[in-house]
Amino acid sequence: MIALPRPSTPLLSRAQIATAALALIDEAGTFTLPGLAKALSVSPSSIYHHFPGGRESIVEAIRGLLAAEGIETEPGGRDWRRFVEDWSRAYREEFARHPRAVPLLTGQVVTDPETLAGYEAVARVLRDAGFRDETLLHAVTILDSFIIGSALDASAPLGVWADSPDPGSALGSAIRAARNEPARSSERSFEIGLRIILDGLGAIASAVRQDPIEGRPASAGRPPPTGPPGPAGAG
Repeated sequence: MIALPRPSTPLLSRAQIATAALALIDEAGTFTLPGLAKALSVSPSSIYHHFPGGRESIVEAIRGLLAAEGIETEPGGRDWRRFVEDWSRAYREEFARHPRAVPLLTGQVVTDPETLAGYEAVARVLRDAGFRDETLLHAVTILDSFIIGSALDASAPLGVWADSPDPGSALGSAIRAARNEPARSSERSFEIGLRIILDGLGAIASAVRQDPIEGRPASAGRPPPTGPPGPAGAG
């Protein structure tokens, strides 16, 4: 019997499977193992060979694909605010390109190493900026929730709210103004929201630096001096 040579490259890879699954999600909002196998012209057992954990592990591989396409993991000398800005924009951009993947990605625990490296980098710069363990995870969660919501907003209909016939309506006036730049409405909302969040995080970090123990301005809530009173009229 003549032994057939092994192919120089694998016929199927984890990246190929994850990419095909993401394409199915972009098209239909979900995927099944039989459907994925059919799209790749392989048997389901071939997919399980690469992903013994099945569907959940494939979703994590998709998360890794998105992270590898632009999620930053190193501050590279940037201060905390600049790095978090860049990380947030890149994160939103990747999710906005694949909005139908968001429900699957947010429905399970994050285990992908590349994605976790990005979150670790954000946590480190925030800790270095002054955040304590008790508040740091809240800060990361606030950023995460805002970015994911904004990514979904990027794919939402341009007219989210019905225009009011009332000429004095504040919301109606704002809706009409937004129609002048429909392509940039979601992006502007993201940038405004990101600035507000970073300003708030900066204020918290500044308060902690002033009073690391209490996490508030050094003069807040302190008892008055107990020494002898000064001359009348002093101060």
